[in-house]
Amino acid sequence: MSEREKRNSCDGLDDEIIRDEINGIFRDHPHDYIAKLEEIGFVYHDDEVDYEEQEEAEAKPLNANQEYLVSFFDGDIPWSEKTVEIFLEERRSRKPNLPLIRRYFKQANKHLLSLLLHGLHRYPVSNELLSDLAYFHETQNILSILIDHYTTACEKQHNLEAFSELALDFYYATLPDGYDALHALKEKYPPGMDKRGVLDFLSEMENNPDGDTDNDVRF
Repeated sequence: MSEREKRNSCDGLDDEIIRDEINGIFRDHPHDYIAKLEEIGFVYHDDEVDYEEQEEAEAKPLNANQEYLVSFFDGDIPWSEKTVEIFLEERRSRKPNLPLIRRYFKQANKHLLSLLLHGLHRYPVSNELLSDLAYFHETQNILSILIDHYTTACEKQHNLEAFSELALDFYYATLPDGYDALHALKEKYPPGMDKRGVLDFLSEMENNPDGDTDNDVRF
């Protein structure tokens, strides 16, 4: 047998041994195969790209409002009375720069939180600001703050249809934390009150998603 044939034979044997070892790892360690493969010399590369994160990292201000907000979030300019209005104007624009603003939510930016709290002090029943506060909570736990502002909004909202939507938003925003907002709100409104009727209806609806509710609420 020539040297080339011997070398090819050895290479083939090595390949077969490696294949058997790899197959054994996948068979015997289905949940931690990556760690086992690395133990025998393989290097794992995660080829999945977080395009949302990449988009946020590359986002740049595209107008004066966005430049102002970035400067505020970065701590380069102080708070002023116009800050909330600029934020809401940008939020309501037809083409908001979502990756740019989302980046600061995911960083749990303290200046952004300050803006939201100032805004809710001025507009306590704003669904937009409450929703944004709930989104901020997904990154940094501010459950007590979220509960306080949603509770205040529910107290100040007198339109029953709007109150119903607000109470449900409150419920869904805090449910992952184990807080039952509908139950907590019912303790504030005794039976016979219009808001209590709405809350009873919503609770029954949530507890019986596939069935009919006994209560009939009309706005």
